[in-house]
Amino acid sequence: MVPLYVAMILAYGSVRWWGIFTPDQCSGINRFVAVFAVPLLSFHFISSNDPYAMDYHFLAADSLQKVVILAALFLWQARILNYYVIVFSL
Repeated sequence: MVPLYVAMILAYGSVRWWGIFTPDQCSGINRFVAVFAVPLLSFHFISSNDPYAMDYHFLAADSLQKVVILAALFLWQARILNYYVIVFSL
């Protein structure tokens, strides 16, 4: 976990304080990460994972949270949840 935060702080400092990268270069790096690196890393993680060796409670909790988020997105799309989102954001 610590190497992730160190990399994030160094990346922030390289743009903000030291001026190593320009905003245009950051845009290119962000596009590379979004289009290539994250999908490749996700595919590698999913393909190397054995779901039969996982804990059933973890799989049930993961499936339940996906169903809850999907239902919330459908309610929000139907404009039923807009009022609650506005109230909780105040």
